[in-house]
Parts: sequence; C-alpha cells; structure tokens
Amino acid sequence: MKLSISSFIYPERIFLYLCFFISIIITVDVKAQQILVCDAISRFPVRDVEVCVDGQFIGKTIYLGTITLPKQFKQASFKAKGYSSEKLIREEVLRDTVFLFPSKHSLNEVVVIGKHKLNIDSLSRNMSKRELYDYGYLKSSGGSFDLATILDRRLNRDREHVQQNKEIIKKLNGKNIIEQIYTEEIEKKRVLDAAFERRKIPKDTISTYSFTTKPQNKNK
Repeated sequence: MKLSISSFIYPERIFLYLCFFISIIITVDVKAQQILVCDAISRFPVRDVEVCVDGQFIGKTIYLGTITLPKQFKQASFKAKGYSSEKLIREEVLRDTVFLFPSKHSLNEVVVIGKHKLNIDSLSRNMSKRELYDYGYLKSSGGSFDLATILDRRLNRDREHVQQNKEIIKKLNGKNIIEQIYTEEIEKKRVLDAAFERRKIPKDTISTYSFTTKPQNKNK
C-alpha cells in the first residue's frame, strides 16, 4: 500500500477550512445582532428606517423591517418618514423589537386653555380680603394705608358680633328670643294674678281703691 503526501495534506486543509468558517460564524454572532422595527399601532414591520449607532449611520431596514446592529454600542436612533424618531439605549434595543409611533398619534406640545374665567368682583363678595391675599388673587398695596385690610378688619368685627349673638341664644336654652320674652311676660302676669287671688281684691277696683278712696273724718 502506497501512501502519498497528498493523503496527509488534504485532511489538514479540510480541518483548517472548517476551523476558519467556524471562527467567522462565531465572530459574526458576537459582533452583530439583528433587530426588528415595527409600527406601534398596527404591529407591522416598517421598511426604510434609518438607523444610526452612536451617531454613525449604519443602514436602513429591509422590507421585513429587520436590520443588523453591532454587538457593542451605547445608543441607537431610528428615524422614518411619517414616524416619530426614537433614541434608545443598548439595553432597550436588546429586546429585539423596536416600536415606532406614527407622527399623527404623538404630540410635540400640549397647551391647556381655561374656558372658565373667574370674576374677581363676584369672587370677593364670597371671600374675605385675607383669603384673597392668601390665594394670590390680590397683591398688597405696600403702603401704610390699606383699604383692603381695613375692610377685612371690619368683616372680622362683624363675625365677632354674630358669634356673640349666637352665644346669647345658646344661653336662652335654645329658645327663640321673642318666645323667651313672651314666656317671661306670661309668667309675670301669672304671678300677679296669684297675688290678687290670695288677697281677694277685685282686679278691676285696684286703681280706684288704691288712689281715689280717702279716709273719712269721724270727728266733725
């Protein structure tokens, strides 16, 4: 049996080729990652999305919405016509799917306009001046003479007067003041009638008996 040199060389070449291809596959897998870009509303893939990694343009997505990104990067940006641009960090991109929102579903600025306006004149009728100062509706005049403060003090005095009246009503055992006066007059009349009854003096003759009757002189 004759052994040629080629019988030893060819197997070694085949082994080297296999190692080379395996190393290429491993290198590509380590340095690249494929992601999918989809519409956030319809969930369909989006083509022709411009992708930049760390400020460098690397390409556009194909009709399947996929693109290959390098394994090591910090930030990736995605831009497409009719969609809002997205900037994502590496951890967010590693989820394999990037969703872009259509421009008509996003707002760049929100402006709030109040339709209900308050009239300060009508508001001041229900609030004290001090409350208007506290809520910022009025500013202090800064001078020594402040009409708002004077009106506020007058309102406080009125409140104290009302509180005093409430205390007086409470002392009357919860009865109305008119009812209390009427009850007192009835009680006085009852006491007077009882006194007249004990003395057995006609009430209709009290005035004439007390003031018009004169004692008679027996020694004429």
